[in-house]
Amino acid sequence: MKGFLIKYNLEILTILMFSFVTVVAIFNAAPSITQKILIAYVFLFTLHEWEENRFPGGFVNIMEGMIGKKFSEEAKELSHIPVIILLLFIHIIPYLFDSVVFLTLIPVFLGVFEGLVHTIGVKLSKAKKFYTPGMVTAYMMLIVSVFNIYYLVTNNMITGKDCLLGIICMFVSFAIMQNRVLAINGISYKDMFNIIKAKK
Repeated sequence: MKGFLIKYNLEILTILMFSFVTVVAIFNAAPSITQKILIAYVFLFTLHEWEENRFPGGFVNIMEGMIGKKFSEEAKELSHIPVIILLLFIHIIPYLFDSVVFLTLIPVFLGVFEGLVHTIGVKLSKAKKFYTPGMVTAYMMLIVSVFNIYYLVTNNMITGKDCLLGIICMFVSFAIMQNRVLAINGISYKDMFNIIKAKK
């Protein structure tokens, strides 16, 4: 079972995310604005994972080059599991508690963060062209996120407190996920900070 999960992690993520969309479409004929926003990110983050890892893929290879360490094939595949868990949590929980608007802001701010990370990644990885695997969908999320923030602000649906809580929750959840991914590949945050510092 573990081997199946590892080998087909992207396919499993896609099935789970689209099954979620199908279920909510059947049982919630009139979704709220925040729920509609979340559904958009279900598709965007799923596409983002495919671009990073399959079409064209190669994001892990870039990380290997930056860090100067080869990861085992099992570790590479196993490290997708924390990502799947994160994506499920940051979409399903906010959807169920759609009136708690700062929860909806977690994937919104993560979309902004992904756009920035992939831009900075071009410099850190010393890419020959202005692209890192996942950048196209990361920029799509960035654009959608900016629009959503503008919409929510202009319609008085969020406050400064909501934004602060959303950003904090986004960084905390992302840090937990990233910590697990790094640990699976035998890397610590200290190693990452030293690498980034050396790249400056």
